Amino acid sequence: MKTIAETMTADHKACDDEFAHAEQAAFAGNWSGAETGFNAFRNGMAHHFKMEEDVLFPALVSAGGPSGPVHIMRMEHTQIRGLLEQMAAALANKNAQEYGGLSETLLIVMQQHNLKEEQILYPIADQVLAAERETLFSQMREV
Repeated sequence: MKTIAETMTADHKACDDEFAHAEQAAFAGNWSGAETGFNAFRNGMAHHFKMEEDVLFPALVSAGGPSGPVHIMRMEHTQIRGLLEQMAAALANKNAQEYGGLSETLLIVMQQHNLKEEQILYPIADQVLAAERETLFSQMREV
């Protein structure tokens, strides 16, 4: 049986892969491929955030988990969403330089964010929510 940390880390990896595909296509001037990859990445991120914000985070805080780190993760989600919107505009304008700069910024933000979740928040969730894990996974699949 997979842990919350394993499951959510695998989802981070899937999003990272889509991010890399979009970035490679944009740098190659393949705007159609970049758009396809970016949309897959953005949709994957939206689903990941929804699983966390609608299911995991509320369950964790309700079970007595740390609300401070959850609040920080939510704030960082907002920051990431803003960068995604800016990247979408750069992509629509076929502006490789702007897209590349935003992509670099987003990569740094995501790496730091994911590290905090994977090293701190998810292991706490595995401890605090062990008895509810299968229910949580079911709820996350439904969002």
